[in-house]
Amino acid sequence: MKILGLDHADIRVPSLAAVEAFYDALLPALGLSRKSESHVGSDGEWVDVDVTHPRNVVEYHTPIVAGSPGWFVGFIEDPGMKPTATRVAFALDAEANLRAIEPLVRNAGGRVVEWSIDPGYPALFFEDPAGTRLEICARRPRA
Repeated sequence: MKILGLDHADIRVPSLAAVEAFYDALLPALGLSRKSESHVGSDGEWVDVDVTHPRNVVEYHTPIVAGSPGWFVGFIEDPGMKPTATRVAFALDAEANLRAIEPLVRNAGGRVVEWSIDPGYPALFFEDPAGTRLEICARRPRA
């Protein structure tokens, strides 16, 4: 058996209102072009949004492709959440595309935007408007 990669990431944020516009701008540019909304209760159960279950989750999914389960990133509103030193890194398809991401991140409200100081590791580090630490990297193939 072997792991195939990540299926999804659920990221807690203190406020969807503080970060949703940022992710609406960034994640479709990275290929997560489908957006959905749901509600997760304090018991961890996920349900559709309705009158008794207000929206507190947004998810950004890869396009639907026959024969592929795709993957997604979800943001769950948790007012008590405080940013940590944990960092989520997205892999970009080509190093040449990495430079185009910086203005998008800055214009969407990204904070603490920095390039990797390691010339062998092309990556852009930043925080979302609520302080969640993120990275977009373009790893070079191994020899």
